[in-house]
Amino acid sequence: MDPMRQMDQSLFMTLESANQTILREIKLFTNKSDTFYQYFFMRSIENYYNAGDNTRMYTSMNNVRGGANRKRHGSTSTLNTLDTHAPPPTNPKDKKRLTLKYMTLVFSGMYAILLVTLGLIFILSGSFFASSLYSIYSVILTLIGFGYVLFLLFDINRYKTAALKNQEIEKLHAANISEYHNSQEEEIRNSESVIRRTESDNILGVPSKSLIILNHDYCFSEGRHSGSFYLKMGAAGFAVGHLVHSILLITLQINYYLDENIDNQDCVEIFQLIFDIINPLYSFVQLYFIFQYSNVIILRAQGLAQFGFMHLIGSSLCFWTSTITRETKLALTLYANSKYKNSTHGDESVHNFGSEYKSEDQLKDISDFYNKRCEGSSAIFSVFQNLSPYLYPFSVEFNILIVAVLYIIWSNIGNCSKVSDNRETNYALEEKHSVCKIRSPNEDTSSMVIHVDCQGSNRGLFMGLILIVIVIGMLVIGFVFSSVGEKFAKVAYHLNDLTKLFMHVMMLVAAVIAYKQSLKLDINEHPVSLLDDVLLFICLPAFFMDTVFSMAATISLLNIVKTIDFAVMIIQVIIQTPLLVDGLRRCSNSRKLRRTKPGRDLFMFLIIANVGMWLLYTFSYKSPDSQDERYEYYGKVLWTKLGHVSLPFVMFYRFHSSVCFADIWYSAYKPSSEH
Repeated sequence: MDPMRQMDQSLFMTLESANQTILREIKLFTNKSDTFYQYFFMRSIENYYNAGDNTRMYTSMNNVRGGANRKRHGSTSTLNTLDTHAPPPTNPKDKKRLTLKYMTLVFSGMYAILLVTLGLIFILSGSFFASSLYSIYSVILTLIGFGYVLFLLFDINRYKTAALKNQEIEKLHAANISEYHNSQEEEIRNSESVIRRTESDNILGVPSKSLIILNHDYCFSEGRHSGSFYLKMGAAGFAVGHLVHSILLITLQINYYLDENIDNQDCVEIFQLIFDIINPLYSFVQLYFIFQYSNVIILRAQGLAQFGFMHLIGSSLCFWTSTITRETKLALTLYANSKYKNSTHGDESVHNFGSEYKSEDQLKDISDFYNKRCEGSSAIFSVFQNLSPYLYPFSVEFNILIVAVLYIIWSNIGNCSKVSDNRETNYALEEKHSVCKIRSPNEDTSSMVIHVDCQGSNRGLFMGLILIVIVIGMLVIGFVFSSVGEKFAKVAYHLNDLTKLFMHVMMLVAAVIAYKQSLKLDINEHPVSLLDDVLLFICLPAFFMDTVFSMAATISLLNIVKTIDFAVMIIQVIIQTPLLVDGLRRCSNSRKLRRTKPGRDLFMFLIIANVGMWLLYTFSYKSPDSQDERYEYYGKVLWTKLGHVSLPFVMFYRFHSSVCFADIWYSAYKPSSEH
């Protein structure tokens, strides 16, 4: 007999003997039939043996030809090599599935763009002629989005309930088998009793598990990018301000509607009132959804999910744009009403008052926003006029944040890493059960349980707290001084400018040193921070616009402190933005870096400092007759429009910077494998 053939037969017998031994060991811990395992083990051995036969056959043919492989032509060898390494052709079924997937992605993106474009058209049309088209459009968008979010909430809850029941059944079944194995420990050592036990579990008192039939509809991601708790808390804070602002809008609309002195036909839009009522409910449901399921991966009806989330994203972008436009117009209208209301000379007085505001320049004239038939209750207007400047940015920031979270969910649709393996196995066994583990509310790994290592952050924490105390003190002083008189209001305004300058200088120094320290960290080759990058860069045009227009005014009016403040601010933003982008891609793969944690105290300080700056922008005293010199330079109308566009983005940049710094502070000092 051929020695090679004899050696292979010997190896085959050895593997077959090992197969039987492994089978006996496996059956100690499972109740699967012998056939299932023998099939896979025998197939593996046959594949090996057949491969050996083919190799030997090729070798024998070469030996017959002359004992060595003949040298082939270079080009032929290269082509064969390319064919060998080329991926296999796409399966027709996979080709059809992937084509449908990519077409759905493209059309869903186009659908969102269409929604935003129509929204802009309807918003602009309302500026030229009286039209309620946008109000009707907003109601339709809200109702469709409301319905889809409710569907997701009920369906995911149904799936989780059934999946958790299956997991409990699995645990109970495993416990029963373990208990039975312990009681039969002596018999299990005998191979014959093992086979007998495996074939008759039900007879011996171990009931078979009866799982709930369940398709693999949802997965839940884990880890760094599965939904930041800090981001969720920020969304909750913005939602509270947004809901309060919505209540004020509803109150204002109802006051218009019920006031007998107001012409409802000119001053009240029924569809706008309907939208103002259902929008807070819709926003609350959205907030609940992202709190509960921001880490969901949708596998059921993926085409519907693509269009559904693009509808939610497009709707939020429309509401974000309309909030800025509507708030600007409403602020100017209420301001004009407050100035013209006490006039007793009709149109002549209006014209005279308008001339005080340089009525020859239409950009600076507010008389166009005054409508005598829409004055309404001065008490309601006063409350709204005083509170709205603090609250409307929350509505804008809430919509921006919602878009970011919804985009994360949309990008993860169908991307469950466990589907390809487990789902195929389950279907091969003719089972339809959950294959992704669902975490129960009582598990320590719940998303609401936070474990934080604060090593290397004490100095930054206490310096940041001192900064927050200074900010809160300045805010209180600003409100107190502004209520005393105009002279003290000017003092409060200058104190506010000095506080901003001090904070910008501190943050600039901290950002420069933190950047230098962060260069010591390792680089993560596979970062997941594209969305954070986009959100940061979206805000930069607002900073540049605000700085250019503000410095033009402050230089012309010789406000040196304010000019220096804006210059330092833009330098700080220019340094902080690449620091954030770079820091999100850093990690600590060496023990030395994980022990020393370079720059971590500075990142903690920058977290708190950006929150403090956000507080200062949000709650600084704002009055209709502001001391801000930009109103004096550009006029009430123009700077109100520019300010309403830029301020929400400036505020959102500060908040999102704190979110990114928190992510860096938490993740940059871990190995890249844990990201």
